Amino acid sequence: MLPPFLQSLVNNESVHSARYVHYSPDAIVTLLSLLHNPQFAIKTIHIAGTNGKGSTAYMIAAMLQAAGYRVGLYTSPHLLRYNERITVNGNEIADETIAHCSTIIEHLCKKHNLHITFFDAFTAIAFLYFENSVDIAVIETGLGGRLDSTNVVTPLVSVITPIAYDHTAILGNTLQQIAYQKAGIIKQNTPVVIARQHPEALATLQHEAALNNAPVILFDTNIHCSITSNHPVLTCDVVCNHPLFGGLQKCSNVTIPLAGSFQAYNAAVAIAAVLLLKNYNWAIVTDDIIKALSTITIPGRSQLLGEDPLILFDCAHNPEAMQTTVEALVNTYSGYDCIFCVSFMNDKDIHSLLTVIQRYTQHPVYYLPLNDSRSYYPDDEVIKNYHLIIIDDVHVPVTIAKRIPEKTMVLFTGTFRLYPLVQTIHKV
Repeated sequence: MLPPFLQSLVNNESVHSARYVHYSPDAIVTLLSLLHNPQFAIKTIHIAGTNGKGSTAYMIAAMLQAAGYRVGLYTSPHLLRYNERITVNGNEIADETIAHCSTIIEHLCKKHNLHITFFDAFTAIAFLYFENSVDIAVIETGLGGRLDSTNVVTPLVSVITPIAYDHTAILGNTLQQIAYQKAGIIKQNTPVVIARQHPEALATLQHEAALNNAPVILFDTNIHCSITSNHPVLTCDVVCNHPLFGGLQKCSNVTIPLAGSFQAYNAAVAIAAVLLLKNYNWAIVTDDIIKALSTITIPGRSQLLGEDPLILFDCAHNPEAMQTTVEALVNTYSGYDCIFCVSFMNDKDIHSLLTVIQRYTQHPVYYLPLNDSRSYYPDDEVIKNYHLIIIDDVHVPVTIAKRIPEKTMVLFTGTFRLYPLVQTIHKV
């Protein structure tokens, strides 16, 4: 349970993105100044992007931990508990620590009449927690980058994962506009690792990097990933080539126990970011990288929850992520028919998401409305056009479990917020 002060704050994650308030770093800059700027005492890797940023963050943290470092990880949103957002070497922040930091922040806000959001407060808590407890922290942006509450760090490396259409009410309606917001994490003279991008997004990122004299490490130019196996385990070879790597760097026969070729590309970007730390005399060796990725688990990303029947969960919530994820899972589990159980937030591109889903199933799509202020509820036309079956009774777990035929893959997807319900269903 969150402390009352944190519960009282404006939480933009609970409203339609068009109604976001205080979307600016101004308040957290003031708060952190009052806290004596703990973020400046922390070595960081900062990650922005639309798709894959969470997976990439987990991979970077795992590799650094395998190298013997004490690693903080700040991600959002959470699946079950807010504590998941702030970890050190995989261990969640304690309730008592959240409460203690919350009390400090509450006192300062009241004393200085400072109005902050929940994400401002939780980001500040992460910095307070990491300040004296980690060697390095991996920081994932919450939304965008340029105006995000996390964009107060001075990273050793910036990382930008694939950019797609999402949160357009805030970030803009074109890929160039969205990329401009993501590019806000690029810092002066600081290397930036850029994943494979749409050309219009890439042009914007490269322009912003040039303005900041930031060396660019680019996928397909300086990072090469060759997938050698997709099944039963994803395996790839990664080659990084740029003067900042000190020459050609190879990671061969990298095994990743995650479904989907896109996870190999995420891993390649993560590997490049970690290898760049050698420039700062960090002890990074290939064996540590390979070891970390061979045992990586990332909750909520193509996560296998049950095998009889086969139940998976993925948090894909924009059309591009949905296309990439579903295609990968269908290829990985090629012998299985596919049934979708989905839920969406009301600020998403619902029609495009359902259009992607329809390409991969002949079955009706089960739609699970959530008890959430942002939850989307389909109207009659959408239900008819996309062959939806609404399941909104209290017997949801049993209802779905009874409808699963043999040799069928059930994919729950569409939003992080579906995860608690899925946890209940797969245990039936």
